Amino acid sequence: MQLNHVAYKGDGPMMQDLLGGRLGFGAVLASSVRAQVQAGTLRLLAVYSDQRHPHFPAVPTLTESGVPVVQLSFGGLLAPKTPTAVLDKLQAACERAVKSPGYVDWAAKAGQVVEYQPAEAFGRKLREDSRAKAATIQRLGL
Repeated sequence: MQLNHVAYKGDGPMMQDLLGGRLGFGAVLASSVRAQVQAGTLRLLAVYSDQRHPHFPAVPTLTESGVPVVQLSFGGLLAPKTPTAVLDKLQAACERAVKSPGYVDWAAKAGQVVEYQPAEAFGRKLREDSRAKAATIQRLGL
């Protein structure tokens, strides 16, 4: 199969082209297409996760579909070099916020999967992700 990569500045512009019929398919965050999937205007074919998405349990992973790819999307709060005491307060506030009923409710309604990680664990995740992407870029000769 021959595919053409089309770079987009975020899910919004890609969604416009998907819904407008200018793209045959796209890779977007599951939470970005939740409303369209529920309305039947888009069909979610697979998720890039190592397990099925809790909001789309009937949708297989790519691996289950025969494509051995796992590419988890994640986000985090980053800061420039900051005193340890300030980072400790920021980390504690983030943990409280992520576990608060209001945030948990919002995340569930938005289709977000939330996994709080302290700074050290998140830093490891970022480094591992960078190594994996660098290996892919090298393998593809880009």
